[in-house]
Amino acid sequence: LHAQDGTSREGNFPNGFQDIDLLWSPDSNAFFVNGGNGGGYWGFFVYVYRIDDPALEAHDITGQAQQDLVKTFPPCKASGLDRKTCEEIEKDPGYNISGINWSSSSSTLIVMAEVPCSGGMGGIMCQVMGYELDVPTGKIVRRMSAREFARE
Repeated sequence: LHAQDGTSREGNFPNGFQDIDLLWSPDSNAFFVNGGNGGGYWGFFVYVYRIDDPALEAHDITGQAQQDLVKTFPPCKASGLDRKTCEEIEKDPGYNISGINWSSSSSTLIVMAEVPCSGGMGGIMCQVMGYELDVPTGKIVRRMSAREFARE
């Protein structure tokens, strides 16, 4: 990262990230990166970097959105999933989450969360929700159904 004052800092992308997209916040105080680990239907993540962080570390703010998606589309109530698999998904969903846009500053981020479109997800595959997440806490500021998110 090269700043206007001539200073520079180095940050790292999370291991395994491929096909990275980056979007600066409107106030230039943060940026997010979308990336994936190469899966065709799974493995899409978003990380936030804040300029005021001296280490310029990647922050995953999606934990509450992940858990909300689990509650909205419960894996153990989905057809086609055995008990062991659904319990593993509930514990560590690893659903796809991509950053879509910033709000008017770097205080909230709009993301799309998706249950991967894989037969391994049974009857909940391809379900989508939108979220507005607080940066840096990840607290859900607003949740949007797929229909509401599409209008956003």
